[in-house]
Amino acid sequence: MREPTELENKLYQRLKEIFAGARQRYLDAGGDPKRPGGSFLSRQDYLTAQEKREIIELGKQVFPLKQVKVKT
Repeated sequence: MREPTELENKLYQRLKEIFAGARQRYLDAGGDPKRPGGSFLSRQDYLTAQEKREIIELGKQVFPLKQVKVKT
């Protein structure tokens, strides 16, 4: 396993910042600090639409999916 690049570390840090902000909004709304914050399925994830889009884009850069060719 390789070490992440400086850019990957920076992007990953931004992901952590977004999730920390959502967690804080969850707690500010009276969420239980002993439980994980919100649920995507119930639409109570405390992320803005812009943050969701940014998470998707950052995730693609930090955790790229490698396509594997399957022999047929």
